[in-house]
Amino acid sequence: MQLNKLPDHTLSGFWYCLLFLIVSFSVSAQTGLQKLTYTYYTSWFSTIEHIPLVVSYTLTEEMLSCTHTVTRTNKFKPDPAHKEITNLAKDYRRSGYDRGHNMNAADNECSVKGMEQCFYFSNMTPQPHSFNAGRWEDLEKLERIEATQSHTLIITCGSIGVKEYIGEDKVAVPNEMWKVIYTPATEKYQCYLFPNSDEGMKELDAYKVTLSKIEKLTALCFEKGVVEVKAKDF
Repeated sequence: MQLNKLPDHTLSGFWYCLLFLIVSFSVSAQTGLQKLTYTYYTSWFSTIEHIPLVVSYTLTEEMLSCTHTVTRTNKFKPDPAHKEITNLAKDYRRSGYDRGHNMNAADNECSVKGMEQCFYFSNMTPQPHSFNAGRWEDLEKLERIEATQSHTLIITCGSIGVKEYIGEDKVAVPNEMWKVIYTPATEKYQCYLFPNSDEGMKELDAYKVTLSKIEKLTALCFEKGVVEVKAKDF
């Protein structure tokens, strides 16, 4: 499972975007991609791999500035509107993997609805605990600091490849996880590519990559932080 990896030769940003329009239709067919929209995030969820291939959300200073925060629920559950494709609790049980958030729970501490929805399995990817509670969480903390300083961030994350499957539904465990952070105030990107493994973690800066590398690996096209994955809306 992979979002149509592009050829190794160098392509300009324009050609990436053009090629994205061409391949996006085959991506939906190959992955059973469905677009699920929630209060604070959008998940492009694969009904074949049973994980979100892409999750996008906007993180604002206001989302982190409430007087009374919502307690983290830890109530992982299927999306009530789409139980048939997100009822995956049994697959993670005793798998050795965390139910790794794409949009973090702490980003939703000012919203009861947001906190509930961020625990849907349409927001979860299998991650080793040392990675989920390590560099992935470290980056999430930095995002919240940046959001309070810059007011708004547009964040998109996702996965690449499959190294194994877990559970009777065969939930895909990706080889790598990536994240693209765009700051509208400065019009700058910060991009990261991590191995989805429990190997010894390096400093965060060691995982920084260029936007063009992420676009090449995923066949996605970013415009001012915004990306649209062509998939059936339901």
